[in-house]
Amino acid sequence: NDLEINADKFKYLKKLDLLETNGNGKAIIKSKNLVIKFDNALFDQKNSTVDANGNIKISQTNKKIFIETEKIFYDQLNDLIKSSTKTILKDNFKNVYIVDSFIFEINKNLLKLINLEFKDRDNNITKTEIAYINTQTGKLFGKDVSIDFSKSYFDNDSEPRLKAISINSNENITELSKGVFTTCKKRDDCPPWEMSAEKIQHDKNKK
Repeated sequence: NDLEINADKFKYLKKLDLLETNGNGKAIIKSKNLVIKFDNALFDQKNSTVDANGNIKISQTNKKIFIETEKIFYDQLNDLIKSSTKTILKDNFKNVYIVDSFIFEINKNLLKLINLEFKDRDNNITKTEIAYINTQTGKLFGKDVSIDFSKSYFDNDSEPRLKAISINSNENITELSKGVFTTCKKRDDCPPWEMSAEKIQHDKNKK
């Protein structure tokens, strides 16, 4: 039907309706423009699930999303891919996301990310415990955020950083709510100065 599987070796367990693959595996889900590469996988055809592991590479060609991890579980009935292993995600804006785990709701174009560390094209580093990315628009939303800005726009002795309750970011603009900003060096006591606001907007193009 919608699934094509390639691999070096196959073993089919007829009574259990399980298909085992070994070596250079690739699953193509045509209707989702989704390609999953892996070392080994177990396809449970009764429950329409896939357990894959080893050098996982997921790409969705029409959305320009690329995911690299070690293990995934793919629930075909609910259009869900999830992983609890360290994962690297990349998009067509040259952003790199590193997360501890993720859930990808394919039909909703939604990625849920846990313990995100995000480095954008200007080398600003954003960290948040939980974040969501819309794979269609590229927008990111996160809670309890900290941002370490690139020092290239500031004095070398400064440590420009910002903390906020939430972040809403796209290719050009980042908006933060209830944020605190300072360029002072990190120390045990409070920084000598800081700016706080209900809403902070960072224009990436105008810097």
